[in-house]
Amino acid sequence: MTFRLVDNELIEYDIDTLKNFNQIIKILDKTDCSREYAMFKVETKDKIYKIQPLQFCESIFDYKLREILYVNTDSITVNYELKFPIDSLKIVLKNHLFNPNDDRNYSLADEKKLISINVDSTKNINETKKLLLNIITELNMIEDKPNYGFMFEDRGILPKPIILE
Repeated sequence: MTFRLVDNELIEYDIDTLKNFNQIIKILDKTDCSREYAMFKVETKDKIYKIQPLQFCESIFDYKLREILYVNTDSITVNYELKFPIDSLKIVLKNHLFNPNDDRNYSLADEKKLISINVDSTKNINETKKLLLNIITELNMIEDKPNYGFMFEDRGILPKPIILE
């Protein structure tokens, strides 16, 4: 769930009209610090999905790495070290949203649950749409989902902090 100020304008963008994921990033960069919020429409023959990704101005964002599931077209990364193939999406999503085994690599019950999407900008927008629909399909099959949000970003996983002794 993303909160927004009522005075700010919600602007809808149709994913099918964009060339690649980089255009999504450009839209978010343009609207992040303005009085606008981006909503991305993903349409199939049967349904229309609208995704409002988390937007943050000037990289002010408080989170723990385990609160973000990093997903791209071929892999999933959890808390730096855990890497999974994209066909593990269903189980990794469940672990991320519910953490049934109290695994410290995944979000705890009272923490944020974010899904970060990153698609290579050389790939056509259809790759982004396919990935989003895959994630949406898996999410829709999960009952009693906790609140979660999407992030679209091109920065990828932040570097692991270096601890000086």
